[in-house]
Amino acid sequence: MEEKKLDINSIIGFLLIVAILLYMLWQNQPTPEELALQEKAKQEQLATEAANKSAAELTINKVPNQPLNDSLQLASFKNKIGDFAYALTLASATPNVTSFENEVLALKIDNKGGFISEVKLKNYVNHDSVPVYLIKDGSSVFNLNFATSDNRILNSSELYFQPSLSTSGDNQVLSMRLKVSESQFLEYRYELKA
Repeated sequence: MEEKKLDINSIIGFLLIVAILLYMLWQNQPTPEELALQEKAKQEQLATEAANKSAAELTINKVPNQPLNDSLQLASFKNKIGDFAYALTLASATPNVTSFENEVLALKIDNKGGFISEVKLKNYVNHDSVPVYLIKDGSSVFNLNFATSDNRILNSSELYFQPSLSTSGDNQVLSMRLKVSESQFLEYRYELKA
């Protein structure tokens, strides 16, 4: 039997493979012109993303927690969010929660965004005797994006809805309206059966 030893030809073969790979890496590295073009493209992409982000993130976060009475404030918000600024003039333009329930469910709907923020099953508890929640602590968000003619993007989750609770037969109906005027609005309608 032959002994297993390292052959000089194998060593030379490995060194040649390594040399070829290093040469290929050196030949294929980008030139300074290509690096400059890549950097310029990256800067343009960052600038575009920043412009899109600033357009998408209107300063709706600076909406007051009380209805607008000042016409200059209203004009300013009308410039930022368009006709939906009317909703800010209403008394419901506060971050309140509207609740309604039946024998099985207890629901809470946020005025800001008009979506369901909490759903609790009233007759059920988990193994630790804690109530069972289907939705809780921001685990659900409903949002509609509006693209306006002047390239603004409005998110319904950042606007204030006006709640109105009524009945339809035995059913409870909660109407959440994002008003543009007294007769024009976007409505989310929640109906809870008895």
